[in-house]
Amino acid sequence: MANIDWEDLRIFLNAARAASFSAAAENGPENQSTISRRMLNLEERLGVTLFNRTSRGISLTSAGRSILDLADDIARKVRAIEARASEEMDLVGVIRLWVFEGVGGYWLPPRMKDFHRRYPGITIDVECTSDTAPLDGSEADIALSWHRPDLPDAVVFSEGTMTFRPAASIDYLREHAPPRKLEDLLGHRLCSNREFPKDGDWKVWADIVERSANVSYLTNSSLALGQATLNGLGISLQSIGNQIHQPTLAFLDVEGYSPALRFWLSCHKRSKDIPRIRAFINYVKSELFSRHEPGHAFAVE
Repeated sequence: MANIDWEDLRIFLNAARAASFSAAAENGPENQSTISRRMLNLEERLGVTLFNRTSRGISLTSAGRSILDLADDIARKVRAIEARASEEMDLVGVIRLWVFEGVGGYWLPPRMKDFHRRYPGITIDVECTSDTAPLDGSEADIALSWHRPDLPDAVVFSEGTMTFRPAASIDYLREHAPPRKLEDLLGHRLCSNREFPKDGDWKVWADIVERSANVSYLTNSSLALGQATLNGLGISLQSIGNQIHQPTLAFLDVEGYSPALRFWLSCHKRSKDIPRIRAFINYVKSELFSRHEPGHAFAVE
């Protein structure tokens, strides 16, 4: 039993549903004699009789009913394959995006309205995480991550930096004189993200937080840190890009201190030419790495 043609199974399904070779011919491209001949050939290859043939029409045998269920299942899978192929060829479908929380929570949402105006058939499924994205096609299509992808099939499209500065709410600064020197931060309430680096330029902030007796809020969430700062709980390090969308957030010049984090935009090589993936990557590159936006948090290196 070999070389079963999907077209024969398709014709079998049409004939079984119509309960007549002539009715199946009216609903499909094959004529009645072609359908009859191909069904005889299919029965011969399978070694079973699929139809009872009478002058009043056809009916399925028990073997035909069993194969009908299997053929229906195959048809559903073929339709799913065709739909998935259509999604990959067209600007429709889901894009699974892995991003660090600052981008997923602050930067991305204000910009999605314009993207969806251009591409209304695309859904962005956003996973906010500091974990390394599994760019093997299993869970993520595109990643914006703090870690340069080291998988051999990962394609890096852009590399940049996110710059931070000490910041506080305007209400907090109405009650507290702004710090001028780094040592002055020890006299203020502080909020911090436990996942900030503790080496390089970041060691300065890590040491201040460790020495401070006024740490009011610690978290592993960029969004939570931003809300704590906006609600006057203390001074924190914030991405300078937040200044545009948070008018009640004031950035402070404290001896010019402004540590930075590197990040990478990447995807799996087999996904990079799928139209919807390419459209989103190009959009993110144009928005994320633009140099004209005042106070922008990102810069290409």
